Amino acid sequence: MLTKNQLAPAIRTTSLSGQPIDLSTLRGKEVLIKFHRFSGCPVARCQIDDLIKRQDELNAAGIETIVFLHSSAAKMLPNFQEVPGLHIVADRQKAFYREYQSRFLWRKLFSPASWRATFSAFTKGYFPQFNRFEGGVVGLPSDFLVDKTGRIIDVHYGQHFGDSWTVSEVLSKVRRKAGSSREVLAT
Repeated sequence: MLTKNQLAPAIRTTSLSGQPIDLSTLRGKEVLIKFHRFSGCPVARCQIDDLIKRQDELNAAGIETIVFLHSSAAKMLPNFQEVPGLHIVADRQKAFYREYQSRFLWRKLFSPASWRATFSAFTKGYFPQFNRFEGGVVGLPSDFLVDKTGRIIDVHYGQHFGDSWTVSEVLSKVRRKAGSSREVLAT
């Protein structure tokens, strides 16, 4: 698994909107990198829709976001609309999942926590889209916060389908980091 303080693996790809994404060109900004399941997953759709709604808060904090799903662009386009600062990437072959060591564990399909997250998504109006299942039904979210120099400053490998950082958690992490940086400068 990837750890804090190591350089983030390179990302050079294209987003759903056709925009080139190159992690090295985002140096000078903090970058949130998220890996989710497939585009028909109710939990992934619920969490990504929240990101879409709240990306302006991340932008205000200087955070660019890259989200990967292990689906093709054709399966993803009807579900997701990119907004400024948020780049959604189809990774049907799971190449970036392997680079970032995101996991695919069958036993998590039967985890009570995964089913709680799924039923929670149902209560918010997100249901499985069986015509969008692609790339397998297993997969765990993972989150990486990359600093302005390209180093991973925080990492989270989810333990169930819904175990992914929220926007509020990311903003809190960035505020804490900024506070600790000011303390170091003051001493």
